[in-house]
Amino acid sequence: MFFHYLFHLHQLRSNLYADRSKLRKQQCKKLRAMVRHTYENVHFYHRKFDEAGIKPDDVRSVDDLCKLPVTTKSEIQKIPLKSLISRNADVGSCVREMTSGSTGVPLTIVNDGAWRDFAGAVWARALLENGLRLQDRMAIVKNPRYFQKEKGLFRLLRRKHVSVFDSIDRQMRLLEDYRPHVIKGYPQSLVLLAAAKRDEGSSVDPRLIFTGGELLDRNHRELISSGFGCEVFDCFGCVEFGLLMWECREHAGYHMNVDGVVTEFLDNGDMVSPGERGAITCTGLNNFAMPLIRYELDDVGIPAEDPCPCGRSLPLAEALEGRVDDILTDVEGGVVYASSFFANLFTHWRGVRQFKVIQERRDKLTIQLILVEGAAVGDTVLEKAKAKIKRVFGEGMNLEFQILEKIDRDPSGKLRTVISHVPVGLARSNG
Repeated sequence: MFFHYLFHLHQLRSNLYADRSKLRKQQCKKLRAMVRHTYENVHFYHRKFDEAGIKPDDVRSVDDLCKLPVTTKSEIQKIPLKSLISRNADVGSCVREMTSGSTGVPLTIVNDGAWRDFAGAVWARALLENGLRLQDRMAIVKNPRYFQKEKGLFRLLRRKHVSVFDSIDRQMRLLEDYRPHVIKGYPQSLVLLAAAKRDEGSSVDPRLIFTGGELLDRNHRELISSGFGCEVFDCFGCVEFGLLMWECREHAGYHMNVDGVVTEFLDNGDMVSPGERGAITCTGLNNFAMPLIRYELDDVGIPAEDPCPCGRSLPLAEALEGRVDDILTDVEGGVVYASSFFANLFTHWRGVRQFKVIQERRDKLTIQLILVEGAAVGDTVLEKAKAKIKRVFGEGMNLEFQILEKIDRDPSGKLRTVISHVPVGLARSNG
């Protein structure tokens, strides 16, 4: 109900400058309730906790979460959906959503109405804090499968959906006709639109841009910001938990929504220290229809030690480093966080409009390139690029460059710049 949505939004905004101890107490209370509910009502977790010798009373605070086993996406994809849904859930009033499947088989998530109200309010908090106005026209550039999934505030806004599968020319025409104040979309798609605006002198003139769904590196941020002439705010969320983290105007990191999710950064099951990389693992505190406890997202991030200069109480993640299968390895098996490296490399290579790097095996990288119209790649340029890549990945790395007319999107509609098919760990890093 819309009243519940407004109530959540009021409470969430009041949390922004609340005492951190109050937020921690609130989070622990919700965690205890969720763990008990999950143990008593979800067959999968009841069995999982029993096998680990854990009872709900063993989890009194966030610090006790380490007692519970981690849940992986592949683990729950192998069991019937009914084993994950709470036995007291009103399934008829729930909504089923599918994850993007960008790293494999999509996962079905079942959300109850209370969670949808809360999740919509979490998104609204982040957007309103960064300057969104209720009278704004918003253009949302994404996979059309998600066009009807907006919650809460998005229902009130004037908005236009633009499919990422349309040609760039058609996308620009739609934006020019709509004249949005705000654009929200995948970073790679907005990079292409920013280039089209710059090249064609388009009249599209947004005041704000929100990105999400893909890793936003420094170079792509600059390309989007300079192309559209406005500030870019990155958001990190997922179908399973809604919005997890978001930037404010300080751009000092990502505020974590601790009032809706417990987020851990793990390496081999142990919490990492601030400033260290860890696999992002989440426990939802509001979806009682299909709870997910210590669920691995397959994303990597770095927790921050210091609070944000903005004064908001929500703790920060220092950086996001993409998905586990966005991480490459050198020829010795060392981890290379490669998105920023290649973005920097190709930023200085002015003829490149778009790129994609694929690692099929430890000693082989395939680099796909789309060139700016009229640009050419000479042997000297290629040799310089190869030398820089081999300094990072090792002299034994085999490199194949492919000059293409088009780089295909994933079925999710995203344009991922780095994909690895080589399993990696987080312990050894050359990034």
